[in-house]
Amino acid sequence: MNGTEILLTIKLKETLFADPKRIRLLQEIEKCGSINQAAKNANVSYKSAWDHLEAMNKISPKPLLERNIGGRNGGGTALTVYAQRLLKLYDLLEQTQEKAFDILHDEKVPLNSLLSAMARFSLQTSARNQFFGKVQALRFEDVHCFVDILLEDFDKPLTVSITEKSAVRLKLESDKEVMVMFKAPWVKITANPQENLPNQFKATVTSIIDKGEAGEAILVLEGSNIEFCATLTKDQHVEINQSVWTSVDPEQVIIATLY
Repeated sequence: MNGTEILLTIKLKETLFADPKRIRLLQEIEKCGSINQAAKNANVSYKSAWDHLEAMNKISPKPLLERNIGGRNGGGTALTVYAQRLLKLYDLLEQTQEKAFDILHDEKVPLNSLLSAMARFSLQTSARNQFFGKVQALRFEDVHCFVDILLEDFDKPLTVSITEKSAVRLKLESDKEVMVMFKAPWVKITANPQENLPNQFKATVTSIIDKGEAGEAILVLEGSNIEFCATLTKDQHVEINQSVWTSVDPEQVIIATLY
């Protein structure tokens, strides 16, 4: 993080619950099973360690420590499952804070969308085509749900077909932020628009990579800087700067969102 230090604190009931010093103390207890030794390892006095642990236990929803009967040292102190989960959560929050600060330096990442920011700095998928937008409309037909999504810089909505249960599980509703993904082989290329084919966009071929039996084409949608990545079969013949039509089946689009 280029020398930047971000210290994470957690409050419960408007009172300090966890901070780096207290987390270090719990980590040492987990390692050695002794409050006395943990205090020495964390460079705090035994009294200070007890004060920190007592303050945490007083406001903690569940106990943090338990007596460890027996064992190689004849007994001692162990962390409860809740305390162990607290350490793991704290580690995750620290990683998230670091990632969040990293995106400050990347001006390509918008900071007005939690989903967009989180996906760009943490979510990695095999789908080459990833876009962000908002739900415009939902249409339920039998067990299916057709979702119209207005994507950033697209001139018309993209229609996605999912099951009704998936729509409910994702808590989809109008204006909800979503991320859509589809793999390069799912992008179809035709010379002319096809009748009654959904999700058709006019584009220009800007790059072609020949990979023997198959190839890869980069297409820029007309009137925008939006790029599609498409897989080419050996029988497909397209050229750089050629104007084409792209399409993707509504059932081959994946939706991701935050609850």
